[in-house]
Amino acid sequence: MARISEQSQQQLKERIILLLRQNAGGLSEQEIAAHLNIERRRLNNYLNDLQVEGKLDKEGRLWYLVPQEKFSTRALDLEDEEAVILYLAARLFVKQRDTRIELAENVLMRLADILSQDMGLGDDVQQAALELSRRPKDPHYEDVFRTIIRGYVFHRKVKITYQPYKGRRFETIFAPYLLEPSAIGYSTYAIGYSSIVDALRTYKIERIVQAEVLNHEAFQVPNDFGGLGILQNAWSIYYGEEVVRVVLRFHPDVTKRVQETYWHPSQQAWADPDQFGYWCVQFEVADTTDIKPWIRTWGANCEVLAPQELRDELTGEARRLAQLYGWQTSHSQTQSTSEADHSRFADIFGE
Repeated sequence: MARISEQSQQQLKERIILLLRQNAGGLSEQEIAAHLNIERRRLNNYLNDLQVEGKLDKEGRLWYLVPQEKFSTRALDLEDEEAVILYLAARLFVKQRDTRIELAENVLMRLADILSQDMGLGDDVQQAALELSRRPKDPHYEDVFRTIIRGYVFHRKVKITYQPYKGRRFETIFAPYLLEPSAIGYSTYAIGYSSIVDALRTYKIERIVQAEVLNHEAFQVPNDFGGLGILQNAWSIYYGEEVVRVVLRFHPDVTKRVQETYWHPSQQAWADPDQFGYWCVQFEVADTTDIKPWIRTWGANCEVLAPQELRDELTGEARRLAQLYGWQTSHSQTQSTSEADHSRFADIFGE
């Protein structure tokens, strides 16, 4: 059989794209072969090539055209300092991942090549890509990750099977409006509309068991969706309109470190009026779930003054830790201390 030239192959691919552009509802492989009068085996190779290139996608038996304006992005012209910012962002992404993602490796290698030629800074970025390549590979997660990204970029709904941390797995049609990484648990979250509850939901991508882009089901992000603004009251990922006031008191050993960082937009801070050297910080967050790991990192150098529910929860944890390490604690003493501190806190804030 005579070898088909690259030019002929490219022309056939263009014909496939034109055909699917005229058939937005999708076509099966058999229908495409009939329209173009081409052998199925040969056509299948071209369809798979176009899918890898991000120009086509498949749902069930039907092939669909990815919107043409999404095929590529414009060239990014960066100043030297801007390129370094991009490197730092890439470095942070690598630190945030605990599994290998070849898609990210490709981006880092491209960035390394650009910085090497233009600024001589590519070695660091290449090292970041190498570091990512050494992480354990999870092909299933990478497939899900790519699928969710594709739905987000092309505004296509995604059929997902989700396994909550607690409870039974379920299926839903999901429109990913926003992607948000979280340093807690090396995780990435998708926020958007979920059909099963007919409302906004946040899904942890690592808990998505299966994902399939529904190319014929486009979505528009509602005008009243606040984008990143919905996270303004979140410590990390848990958001909401109502807020909880969290007040913490830090030991003098860590006061300087606490003062070095602006931890949250709602932050207020003051010197403890009754204990010299102690520093109090207040946050208003939608939920205390994702601030608790941060509080725990400070150990005994951080005391929760409010809300009482959070203080009681961490008091219980401290008691269990003491038992775990063989220390005996006096419940009555702990309780009286807790009540005294809460009373003093109420005096200060008029509660």
